[in-house]
Amino acid sequence: MRTPTRRTVTTAAAGLTGLCAAVLVPAVAAPQAAAHPGPEPHGWVETAWLTGYSLEDNSPAGTRATSSGRKAGGTGTHDDPITLAVGYAGGDEFPVGTVFYVPLVRAYFVVEDRCGGCSDWTPEADYTIDLWVGSDPDSSCMYAITGAHTVVRDAGPGWAVEYRPYELGSDCSTFGETPRAA
Repeated sequence: MRTPTRRTVTTAAAGLTGLCAAVLVPAVAAPQAAAHPGPEPHGWVETAWLTGYSLEDNSPAGTRATSSGRKAGGTGTHDDPITLAVGYAGGDEFPVGTVFYVPLVRAYFVVEDRCGGCSDWTPEADYTIDLWVGSDPDSSCMYAITGAHTVVRDAGPGWAVEYRPYELGSDCSTFGETPRAA
């Protein structure tokens, strides 16, 4: 069983951020920001090695087939997360249905597939996850997201989302590593 090297409850991190801001930023007369409209976002903040897979390199190529039987896809919202694949050496690393939030692309992902290369150990991250990008014929989105990045595992609703009706491969905008509430 893997032991994450960094496990922080995100609500505690958000609280620390607010505390630091309150201490470091002088009070000025400014309009009050509206309260967060939904539930407080939560989950475990960890470092994952991200890779991407597409229609062009899926198995079988040119299909949306997944090992769970569902078709790969999604818009990136909490209610419609995008497919991701995980390693399975010695058993599934994460069960089907585990939800991740990836601040780099401001999208939710859900475990629906398996990835042979995702079981390979990397010193830069706690584990590897393979994000579905849809069609990406020149692999530009897959190259843009590959690397060690912050993720939120077991992510609940409330994180900022960049809605993607046309999949990640057609809009591979990146936003940095900090998880932000909606």
